[in-house]
Amino acid sequence: MKKVPYLRSKLRRGRWFHTYRRAGQDIALGVHGLHPTDPRVFAAYCAAHARWEESPPDTPTPKGGTFAWAVDVYQASPQWSKLAKSTQKSRASIIRRYVKAQGDRPLIEIRAEDMEAALYSVGGFAAVNELKALKPIFAHAHKLRIIATDPTRGLKMDRPETEGFRTADADEIEAFQKRWPVGTVERLVFDLALYTGAARVDLVQLGRRNISGGVLTYRRQKSKVEAQVPVTAELRAVMARTADIAPAFILNRKGKPYTAESIGNLFRKAAVAAGMYARLHGLRKAFCVYWAEKGATTHQIAAMAGHMTLGEVERYTRAADRLKMVKLLVEGT
Repeated sequence: MKKVPYLRSKLRRGRWFHTYRRAGQDIALGVHGLHPTDPRVFAAYCAAHARWEESPPDTPTPKGGTFAWAVDVYQASPQWSKLAKSTQKSRASIIRRYVKAQGDRPLIEIRAEDMEAALYSVGGFAAVNELKALKPIFAHAHKLRIIATDPTRGLKMDRPETEGFRTADADEIEAFQKRWPVGTVERLVFDLALYTGAARVDLVQLGRRNISGGVLTYRRQKSKVEAQVPVTAELRAVMARTADIAPAFILNRKGKPYTAESIGNLFRKAAVAAGMYARLHGLRKAFCVYWAEKGATTHQIAAMAGHMTLGEVERYTRAADRLKMVKLLVEGT
């Protein structure tokens, strides 16, 4: 077996003991009794190593076999690292609340009915999102044979009936264009979001490096799906208003790209000032409507928007007053 840095496995009186030894400290991995080749030993080591490397020095080590320990093991896994940073951030905040409330609870004591009752008491989209955050933790523990049964397997939370994010309609688009003229950063954010269909986390990173052969190409941070947007005359006109040499199309006062959060806040304030209820994601929907009215197929729109499923595109393009919207988009620049 290849030696792993800081992992110490010793056989004492017929039983294996495993610790993470570093800087004169021996940290029990909580998997004593398992053979060194057992995948659970390496998973526990990865968690301890990640905690040492990435957490404050005084971060306590969870007791082996507890929910907090399982979270550590999962967040040190490739499954967690492959998630988009934005997804990690939102799920980590949910996980922290559960660790605070149930961190010391042994995994073997957590039953399916306990999970269902806890999530049902939350209800709505919050329950759906919390299940998304918690399910991979138990699934990972189950695959490593840490627990015999996954209490979240087969568990589903009903998603509330909703239209989702409001689509920016023709009147709102017109109101925003009147309130924020060409030349303002608010209008630049608006126009680029409208003509690229990019979500805010991707919009802040777009620049001339994404243009090749008359196509704007980028990989969505959330889904890792590639989006390919034709550089239309309208989009070309918007890009012409930006600096030739810059790290991104949209820059703040310091000449640096915005963060997803800051550009979202900027647009929210601009939308309120214009009497617009839709937000940046509403412009992403309007982008899909725009291309639907121009005759693009569902498959073509999916490729341009970087959507995972055709159903998403079909939901986005169910909007009224489409012809008026297209006229505004083309003539409003």
